Amino acid sequence: MNISGQDRQEQEPRVRELSLDESWQLLEAARFGRLGTADVGRVDITPLNIVASHRHLYFRSAKGSKLTTLQLNPHVAFEIDSVQGGTAYSVMVRGTARILTDPEETAKVDALGLKPWLRTEKLEYVEIAPDYITGRAFRLGD
Repeated sequence: MNISGQDRQEQEPRVRELSLDESWQLLEAARFGRLGTADVGRVDITPLNIVASHRHLYFRSAKGSKLTTLQLNPHVAFEIDSVQGGTAYSVMVRGTARILTDPEETAKVDALGLKPWLRTEKLEYVEIAPDYITGRAFRLGD
Protein backbone atom coordinates (compact mmCIF):
# COMPACT_ATOMS: atom_id res chain seq x y z
CA MET A 1 0.00 0.00 0.00
CA ASN A 2 1.07 3.59 -0.52
CA ILE A 3 0.35 6.55 1.74
CA SER A 4 -3.08 7.07 0.15
CA GLY A 5 -4.10 3.58 1.28
CA GLN A 6 -4.25 2.18 -2.27
CA ASP A 7 -2.43 -0.85 -3.54
CA ARG A 8 0.10 -0.09 -6.25
CA GLN A 9 -1.80 -2.52 -8.53
CA GLU A 10 -4.99 -0.47 -8.10
CA GLN A 11 -3.15 2.57 -9.50
CA GLU A 12 -1.90 0.79 -12.62
CA PRO A 13 -4.33 0.62 -15.53
CA ARG A 14 -5.84 -2.79 -16.25
CA VAL A 15 -5.03 -2.41 -19.96
CA ARG A 16 -2.01 -0.48 -21.22
CA GLU A 17 -0.95 0.23 -24.79
CA LEU A 18 2.61 -0.91 -25.43
CA SER A 19 5.11 1.31 -27.18
CA LEU A 20 6.50 0.20 -30.53
CA ASP A 21 9.81 -0.66 -28.84
CA GLU A 22 8.05 -2.72 -26.15
CA SER A 23 6.10 -4.56 -28.84
CA TRP A 24 9.31 -5.34 -30.75
CA GLN A 25 10.99 -6.59 -27.57
CA LEU A 26 8.16 -9.09 -27.14
CA LEU A 27 8.27 -10.08 -30.82
CA GLU A 28 12.03 -10.61 -30.65
CA ALA A 29 11.65 -12.81 -27.57
CA ALA A 30 8.81 -14.86 -29.08
CA ARG A 31 9.39 -18.17 -30.82
CA PHE A 32 5.77 -19.03 -31.53
CA GLY A 33 2.72 -17.18 -32.84
CA ARG A 34 -0.29 -17.31 -35.11
CA LEU A 35 -0.38 -16.29 -38.76
CA GLY A 36 -3.64 -14.99 -40.24
CA THR A 37 -4.12 -15.31 -44.00
CA ALA A 38 -7.10 -14.61 -46.24
CA ASP A 39 -8.13 -16.43 -49.37
CA VAL A 40 -11.26 -15.89 -51.44
CA GLY A 41 -14.09 -16.14 -48.92
CA ARG A 42 -11.94 -17.81 -46.25
CA VAL A 43 -9.66 -16.76 -43.40
CA ASP A 44 -7.15 -19.15 -41.83
CA ILE A 45 -5.08 -18.98 -38.67
CA THR A 46 -1.94 -21.09 -38.61
CA PRO A 47 0.28 -21.62 -35.56
CA LEU A 48 3.96 -21.44 -36.41
CA ASN A 49 7.39 -20.78 -35.00
CA ILE A 50 9.07 -17.53 -35.93
CA VAL A 51 12.11 -15.39 -35.41
CA ALA A 52 12.23 -11.57 -35.46
CA SER A 53 15.22 -9.57 -36.62
CA HIS A 54 15.79 -6.06 -37.94
CA ARG A 55 12.10 -5.25 -37.56
CA HIS A 56 10.97 -8.14 -39.77
CA LEU A 57 9.50 -11.56 -38.93
CA TYR A 58 10.58 -14.84 -40.52
CA PHE A 59 9.20 -18.36 -40.67
CA ARG A 60 9.72 -21.53 -42.68
CA SER A 61 7.04 -23.56 -44.39
CA ALA A 62 6.49 -26.62 -46.51
CA LYS A 63 4.99 -26.13 -49.94
CA GLY A 64 1.22 -26.17 -49.84
CA SER A 65 -1.91 -24.12 -49.44
CA LYS A 66 -0.38 -21.59 -47.02
CA LEU A 67 2.29 -20.58 -49.55
CA THR A 68 -0.22 -20.54 -52.40
CA THR A 69 -2.46 -18.25 -50.35
CA LEU A 70 0.49 -15.94 -49.60
CA GLN A 71 1.31 -15.71 -53.30
CA LEU A 72 -2.30 -14.79 -54.13
CA ASN A 73 -2.73 -12.42 -51.19
CA PRO A 74 0.46 -11.45 -49.35
CA HIS A 75 -1.37 -9.29 -46.77
CA VAL A 76 -1.19 -11.07 -43.42
CA ALA A 77 -1.76 -10.66 -39.71
CA PHE A 78 0.47 -12.18 -37.06
CA GLU A 79 -0.14 -12.39 -33.31
CA ILE A 80 1.86 -13.43 -30.27
CA ASP A 81 0.83 -13.52 -26.64
CA SER A 82 2.44 -14.39 -23.33
CA VAL A 83 1.87 -14.23 -19.60
CA GLN A 84 4.62 -13.00 -17.31
CA GLY A 85 3.83 -12.76 -13.63
CA GLY A 86 0.53 -10.94 -13.20
CA THR A 87 0.52 -9.47 -16.71
CA ALA A 88 -0.63 -10.86 -20.05
CA TYR A 89 0.78 -9.41 -23.26
CA SER A 90 -0.54 -9.43 -26.81
CA VAL A 91 1.15 -8.04 -29.92
CA MET A 92 -0.59 -7.94 -33.30
CA VAL A 93 1.19 -7.26 -36.59
CA ARG A 94 -0.27 -6.49 -39.99
CA GLY A 95 2.09 -6.69 -42.90
CA THR A 96 3.12 -8.10 -46.23
CA ALA A 97 4.59 -11.58 -46.65
CA ARG A 98 7.28 -12.33 -49.20
CA ILE A 99 8.66 -15.75 -50.07
CA LEU A 100 12.46 -15.59 -49.98
CA THR A 101 14.25 -17.23 -52.90
CA ASP A 102 17.70 -15.63 -52.73
CA PRO A 103 20.17 -18.09 -51.08
CA GLU A 104 21.92 -15.18 -49.33
CA GLU A 105 18.63 -14.13 -47.70
CA THR A 106 17.74 -17.66 -46.60
CA ALA A 107 21.26 -18.14 -45.19
CA LYS A 108 20.78 -15.00 -43.07
CA VAL A 109 17.51 -16.42 -41.73
CA ASP A 110 19.25 -19.73 -40.95
CA ALA A 111 21.90 -17.77 -39.04
CA LEU A 112 19.12 -16.39 -36.80
CA GLY A 113 18.49 -19.92 -35.53
CA LEU A 114 15.10 -20.46 -37.14
CA LYS A 115 14.51 -24.20 -37.09
CA PRO A 116 11.22 -26.05 -37.68
CA TRP A 117 9.77 -27.62 -34.54
CA LEU A 118 8.41 -30.61 -36.40
CA ARG A 119 10.53 -33.09 -38.31
CA THR A 120 8.99 -32.14 -41.60
CA GLU A 121 10.67 -30.69 -44.64
CA LYS A 122 10.14 -26.93 -44.58
CA LEU A 123 12.29 -25.61 -47.38
CA GLU A 124 10.44 -22.35 -48.03
CA TYR A 125 11.37 -19.18 -46.16
CA VAL A 126 8.93 -16.31 -45.65
CA GLU A 127 9.56 -12.76 -44.48
CA ILE A 128 6.84 -10.53 -43.04
CA ALA A 129 7.45 -6.80 -43.43
CA PRO A 130 5.18 -5.09 -40.86
CA ASP A 131 2.99 -2.15 -41.85
CA TYR A 132 1.23 -1.83 -38.50
CA ILE A 133 1.99 -3.09 -34.99
CA THR A 134 -0.06 -2.76 -31.86
CA GLY A 135 0.56 -4.24 -28.43
CA ARG A 136 -1.24 -4.32 -25.12
CA ALA A 137 -0.45 -5.34 -21.58
CA PHE A 138 -3.32 -6.64 -19.43
CA ARG A 139 -3.07 -6.65 -15.65
CA LEU A 140 -4.58 -9.96 -14.59
CA GLY A 141 -7.17 -10.05 -11.86
CA ASP A 142 -7.43 -12.39 -8.92
